[in-house]
Amino acid sequence: GEGVRNRLGPAGRGAMQQTVPVSRKLCGSHRAANQALSQHIQASQDAAAASYSQQDIVHIGVESEESDIITDDSREKYRAVFSVLITKPTCREVAVKGPERDAKAEATKDSEVLGKAYQLEGEPGVKRVAQRLERKRWTLAELAGSNDAALEGLLVSGPVVGVKQEKLIPPGEGWTRFSDEMLWDLRSQVYFAQLGARMGQYLMKDATTKEWKEVDRPHSSVEFPITARAAGASVVRRGAKLERTVLLSELPKIARLALKFPLSFVDSPACAFALFQGMRSAEAADWCAKNFHTKLIPPLATKIHAWETRELQDALGGVLRELDAELLRSSHAFSACSAVVALLLGDRLVISGVGQVRAVLLFEDGSTRQVLACTNDPQDSSERERIEAAGGLLHAGLVHRSVPEAACGAQRILQARHAFEVLQVEPGGPADEKSVRSAYRKLALRVHPDKANAGAEVQAFNKAFARLDDAKEVLEAMLAKDPDACRELHKVLRTEVHLRAGAAELLGVDRAASTDTELLSEEAEKAAKAQKGKLSKMESFTKEHGQAVAICQEAVETMRRPNSTEALPRQEALLRVGLPSSRAMGARDLRYPSGIVQMEPQGTSWHVPSDKRCRLALLVGATASLPDAQLVASTVKLKRQPKAAALRWCLDADPSAASVGAACIGFEIRKNDKRREDAGPAAKKQRSGPSGQQKVGSVFLRHILFRHQQLRSQDPSARREGAAKWPQEAEAAALDVLERLLAGGPTLFGKLCRELSDCQTADQPGQLAGHLGWVGRGEQEQAMEDVAFSLDMNEFSDLVTTSRGVHIIQRLG
Repeated sequence: GEGVRNRLGPAGRGAMQQTVPVSRKLCGSHRAANQALSQHIQASQDAAAASYSQQDIVHIGVESEESDIITDDSREKYRAVFSVLITKPTCREVAVKGPERDAKAEATKDSEVLGKAYQLEGEPGVKRVAQRLERKRWTLAELAGSNDAALEGLLVSGPVVGVKQEKLIPPGEGWTRFSDEMLWDLRSQVYFAQLGARMGQYLMKDATTKEWKEVDRPHSSVEFPITARAAGASVVRRGAKLERTVLLSELPKIARLALKFPLSFVDSPACAFALFQGMRSAEAADWCAKNFHTKLIPPLATKIHAWETRELQDALGGVLRELDAELLRSSHAFSACSAVVALLLGDRLVISGVGQVRAVLLFEDGSTRQVLACTNDPQDSSERERIEAAGGLLHAGLVHRSVPEAACGAQRILQARHAFEVLQVEPGGPADEKSVRSAYRKLALRVHPDKANAGAEVQAFNKAFARLDDAKEVLEAMLAKDPDACRELHKVLRTEVHLRAGAAELLGVDRAASTDTELLSEEAEKAAKAQKGKLSKMESFTKEHGQAVAICQEAVETMRRPNSTEALPRQEALLRVGLPSSRAMGARDLRYPSGIVQMEPQGTSWHVPSDKRCRLALLVGATASLPDAQLVASTVKLKRQPKAAALRWCLDADPSAASVGAACIGFEIRKNDKRREDAGPAAKKQRSGPSGQQKVGSVFLRHILFRHQQLRSQDPSARREGAAKWPQEAEAAALDVLERLLAGGPTLFGKLCRELSDCQTADQPGQLAGHLGWVGRGEQEQAMEDVAFSLDMNEFSDLVTTSRGVHIIQRLG
């Protein structure tokens, strides 16, 4: 009955009414009339059947589902479901869902409205009304009654004289006015029709035809019951600190405050983490860390629809590429860094990295899973072969641009970057073919295979002798064609193009360092174009022509790069420092004009479980060499202390490393924070407010403080200045005490506090040593407050850094 009528729709119900059997009596006297009537009824039935076969098939119902968000009552949710199989002009299916409702009666009312919308306006009406239902809250009277007045503002059957049509409001933020009928999201280039024939539709313009095409509605962000605790640590044993850690715990908030635009359509939690380690210097790592958020957040805002995991991986790899591209154009181009970055959207974790980095998952049962290990080892046979083919060499484990003058005999010939270096042509170029043959005979006597000792040296001499032959033939051919062009090619190939003086001499421009290089760049471009013209005759004779053209272009980039007079010598001094990795960001001199070092991000993804805890270790440099078993064993008691865990990994890393860094991210099930602020035990109220009672919404704390000599502000509550000279020494001392407390239990607290704490609270008698009493919100620094109110009862905190020093906190109530 009712189900069939809903399925058929209004036209189908009309067809059914025509096919109701008609009672009739056939008699002999009226047989002709009766036959005519019978034929008429049969024809009507056939027409109705044919009409019904072409009607749209409509289904309206209500579905129930469990909420994606864990709530206290965990009740079912309900949605109206409308679907129609449209048969004209082509067969296609349209499905629309109403908003999520707590009561089934509300979803049923939604389904009725969607059905009426289809009767009045068809598919556009259903989609438009579904948008309006998102903002509709049904009253009890509206649910109980059938008065169409309750539907005012929902159903639109056409313009009503004297009544202003209500504009639809799309979900999310960031929409701007495009026209009287449309809104526009600038970053995603999606339009929303508030009025008119396309009312309620999301549209984009076709790039080719410039016509409107309808797109899906924006993604409704889902809040997952997951929290992420993250912290980074570093240890400097000599020199400067090379690591930089970035922890972005709330991307939508950062987007709004720092970049001045919303990020409304991503799942939550929405967090990002990055760890950069400098090579040669810290400048590249520092630059990337400061600009990471400006490259990550805008791409996330360019899409208001659901992200596919592969799209997120590509976007995160694109962030590293964009950072690298700008780094190569900056004054820090010769500095380099390794990088590992992670993005958490809802329960999806996406990781990308380049250089000496690893990412390892640590589970509660002690098992591990390596999710990312980037290619970087120059000692690997395939990497070493690639490096040498590109004109590089490996010395003492570091990658350098080859310097043939430092070698001798066959090795010097094999390391030569071009034919002129093979024959060891002097500055000014070869005079004539006779001089080339003379140089050839002199070198041939040294590297002839007959001169080699047995073993690997024979193979090297054979290769060197063959290359010597090739170089002689190439230079003789070039000199025969055009001696001047040959000598010009030699001049270009031997230029130290990454030095500003060398590039300026090649192009004939001013060599002085400058931070404003716009006019100088234009002059350099013209000079490079003229220089390439002089080399054009050599294009068909040697592959070195392409190398020379690339050197000319690199000379232009050297002159375009801004540099101050003071910074230039320091930057160019980095050219003499090798890299410990075959993959890196920056290091322009090892990537252009030949790719000795490469920048190729690698990525992966993983779904974070919402029913159990786990940790992610982001490791770079020396910490990336730590075995997985050691990562687990050394931090088995530090599962909820990411800062302490990261510091422990740094301290366990190779002691010969000058600077090491690591980051730890703990994923946990979200808890109700209200219970953390409940009243504590009555025995702990001796340090309460003036009334002698615990203050509402407070926690009872005790702590141990470790001060260091780099603190700038005076602390009237300090017991002493502290023995540590640097912050990392104070952190190491705090880590040692925290590990002892977790291993030996809270009974050690009083003894360790009186012995080691630099706060006056350590002098309090007996069990009161270190007690801060009841602490409410706003009474401590933000870092300490955030940690204190996140602790479980009797739990020890992570290492907490404030303006007073480094703390270990325990919550007692």
